[in-house]
Amino acid sequence: MKFSITQYTDTGSEKKAVLVQNISDELQNFLKNKNYGEDIETFYISFLGVKTKTGFEDLYKAKKPNYVDYKLIKNRFTGLMMEIVKEYGYDIKFDHELYDEFVNSSDEESKKLLGREIIKSFSYLDKLPKKLKDFDKEKFKIDVENFFKEVGII
Repeated sequence: MKFSITQYTDTGSEKKAVLVQNISDELQNFLKNKNYGEDIETFYISFLGVKTKTGFEDLYKAKKPNYVDYKLIKNRFTGLMMEIVKEYGYDIKFDHELYDEFVNSSDEESKKLLGREIIKSFSYLDKLPKKLKDFDKEKFKIDVENFFKEVGII
């Protein structure tokens, strides 16, 4: 399975971007040879580490879970056509108190906070589209939790 955590950070949370990327890389490496079924090939979580200012709440609004079975799109930067196949993803947003805790904590505490929020976000998997019949969400959840325990994140 392909896995990644994409990031949108502001100047305050930017100093934790390497930490988020390291967790993404480690999880990606851990999950790359695992198979949880045929219906999801790519799983991504978009991390929004942005402290929202009053009046700008809609700029960095967390998107709901989205599944794309197949879609052909044009890359706006290169102009090349790209295929999106069996991709599932959603956003987790660190804002207000959660943002402050993440930014102001030690790297170890920030990792633990991110790990807990990722695990908590797996509640979205309980509402997968009905057409997704071949994805072992329980095994996926358990594997990620065990990975986090092994590396001391949770």
